[in-house]
Amino acid sequence: MAFVRSSESMGGAIAEEDRLWPQQMRRAVRAGLSRWNRPDITEAAELLVTELVTNALRHGRGDVRVRVHLATGRVLIEVQDGSHEVAVPRNATPVDEDGRGLLLVTAIADDWGVSPDGTTTWCSLLLRDGTTA
Repeated sequence: MAFVRSSESMGGAIAEEDRLWPQQMRRAVRAGLSRWNRPDITEAAELLVTELVTNALRHGRGDVRVRVHLATGRVLIEVQDGSHEVAVPRNATPVDEDGRGLLLVTAIADDWGVSPDGTTTWCSLLLRDGTTA
């Protein structure tokens, strides 16, 4: 799944027309997990894709590409944002209105990371019932 961001979504701001992308990606993830008969991880996967897509819109450049696929024993979520700047968790203060997305990813995902070139942030959820993809 890929979409072209508005040229106004830059420098930490998300353009009005781009605000629906995280919700649309959640729906796509929900549909995919339903087809794969994985309702057990749907809620966590929806939250993870929301955080990663929002981060891509806020901090990335160019088109955003989302890939969700089954890998051996896990579901892998990858979000490519065109930026070579490596995503790192922030230490948000109690009064900050944002800056907690990657902390949520760290808390919910079984693993997460960034591609060597910095353009793709990914996370995974283990399939705990012994299913292998």
